[in-house]
Amino acid sequence: MKAYNKIKFLVFFLLTSLLSLGIESTHAQNSEGTLMVDLKPFVSDIKLKKKVLKQLESGALEWGVSGNQFVTTLTNKRFINFDIPYMTRYGTSKEIKLKPGKYTITCVGFKYKGGLSIQKVLKKAAFFNIDELTFEVIEGKTTTLEILPKIEKNSSLVMKVFSPDLFVTVTEDNEVKAEQKLISIRHENSINWEDYNGPLKFEKEVE
Repeated sequence: MKAYNKIKFLVFFLLTSLLSLGIESTHAQNSEGTLMVDLKPFVSDIKLKKKVLKQLESGALEWGVSGNQFVTTLTNKRFINFDIPYMTRYGTSKEIKLKPGKYTITCVGFKYKGGLSIQKVLKKAAFFNIDELTFEVIEGKTTTLEILPKIEKNSSLVMKVFSPDLFVTVTEDNEVKAEQKLISIRHENSINWEDYNGPLKFEKEVE
């Protein structure tokens, strides 16, 4: 039972989509274009128990923009070396002002596969999908990232974890500019946590 409780704590600590209960911050920027993050209500093809539904209803997506990079993370942002000040709850949206230009979308994914310590869970579960999509912010216009969270189940020998797959569509003043793409799945171009040596991970890993 102690081992199970420890694993449960680690997963819920690391998987921010189930823990994001803080206050959304704002970050004013002098700019001429608008970016809207429109996070749709979550959907699922699997039957979810009432307890799971209650947890998910308080969930949110954390994200930030720096330079020309948009980063969202399903791994706790404490472990990500990037300014991630925004938290958008399921079924809500958030607008910010950005300088006109082209931006890339990166997702730090999290698919639970077990582990008895923070670093072991990260090693198995976390990965980086770099530059999965691009979008453009244009002066006087609104670019929208429409994000559909679809809840999936990941299991180990001792517990089940429900987390979102993120499907993103890019629109510009209601015109589709990039068709829907799943950005949070592990694929052949994903970089596993232990293999990533780029700027999104601290040089000295946080414990």
